[in-house]
Amino acid sequence: MSFPEEFIHYLWKFCLFNKQDYKTVAGESLDIISVGLHNMNAGPDFESSKIRIGGTLWVGNVEIHIRSSDWNRHQHQFDLAYENVILHVVSVHDESVFRKDGTEIPVFEIKDLIPKEIAQNYASLMANMSWIPCEKHLSSIEPFFLKNWLSRVLIERLEEKSVQVNELLKEYKGSWDDAFYIMLARNFGFKTNAVPFEMLARSLPRQLLAKYKNSSSQIEALIFGQAGFLNEMFTESYPNIIMQEYRFLKKKHGLKSIDRYLWKYMRLRPRNFPSLRLAQFAALIWKSNHLFSRINDENDIQNIFKLFRDIPLNSYWDTHFRFGKKCNQTVSSLGDESIKNILINSVAVFSFAFGLTHGNKDHVNKGINLLEKMGPEDNAHIKRFIQINWIPENAAQSQALLQLKKTYCDQKKCLSCGIGIKILAKNNATTVSDIF
Repeated sequence: MSFPEEFIHYLWKFCLFNKQDYKTVAGESLDIISVGLHNMNAGPDFESSKIRIGGTLWVGNVEIHIRSSDWNRHQHQFDLAYENVILHVVSVHDESVFRKDGTEIPVFEIKDLIPKEIAQNYASLMANMSWIPCEKHLSSIEPFFLKNWLSRVLIERLEEKSVQVNELLKEYKGSWDDAFYIMLARNFGFKTNAVPFEMLARSLPRQLLAKYKNSSSQIEALIFGQAGFLNEMFTESYPNIIMQEYRFLKKKHGLKSIDRYLWKYMRLRPRNFPSLRLAQFAALIWKSNHLFSRINDENDIQNIFKLFRDIPLNSYWDTHFRFGKKCNQTVSSLGDESIKNILINSVAVFSFAFGLTHGNKDHVNKGINLLEKMGPEDNAHIKRFIQINWIPENAAQSQALLQLKKTYCDQKKCLSCGIGIKILAKNNATTVSDIF
């Protein structure tokens, strides 16, 4: 059976070969003292490895390929970064390879050294068509191990999202309030209207809104006008008033609204209509200037919840989900699930990113603790995890499960996943202790 290069990386990293006296293809004894550090960037696959070949101790890099001829196929013979390779680990040796000075690179062929159980487990995982490859094996993994691995994956997710925060900070010259305003707007649109919400926020600087912080109607006029909702005459008083206000402000500040057609209503419940979300967003902006700074100074999750729950909407939205269409009394405030979504995807992420940027462990932990204090999310992926009896205890675990599914399961990166490694090497348990 042919195995991908990633699988050989895994075998070398944990030294999971059949125990015997190893030899190079030239017949020299091989003693693996240290496999080295796995290099995830360009260059040789493992760095600072330590091996003894014959009677000589070598310290340098190890390169891994399926076939030794891949060395030349990948043009390594012309790359100075590979001059310090001391061992070429391959599944099949089919061609000798040389450094630029003409010296031959020792080869370690492993095709006959792969433990049968590990090979079978790997083949089973890769062939599995279940929702996640290890679905049928989860019951054999200790809950403590699963919980620890999810903690690791959660940090990966928060670090990944922190990169987005850093990009916004760079764009807005280090302003945390401006960066938070953009991400908050995007999250107010949830998945369906995330893009137009972000476009709206970018077209309407936070500093401009701050000029009108004493007038809720002007804030509403700017939000709805820039969203493209005030380009027509209305029969009702409230939308006509803010429409006239927007015309004045648009001319005064040279504003250009985004297109109305960008906003989506299809398959949305009325409480999620973009018109109502825009009203809620406008109320939050009017109520809370420098919102991130306020949140950053607050440690009580209930008080943070209240910032989003107690937003004073215009009474018009007590009987409307959209302009010009009156209906029975609505619940116009943000629901708990909506607030939780915003706290997960905006507040917790920014607290974590702030802590990373400033080397402040308290803020890093604040972002994590916020997720741990909220209940798990309720979406299609989490429901599917629950069906296979993996029930998250809180939002921290549900976020980790979403990251696990996206980053590991969907891409079948079982060899990079602690759970996959545990399953593959369950008969070599002592070798996977380094995972944590």
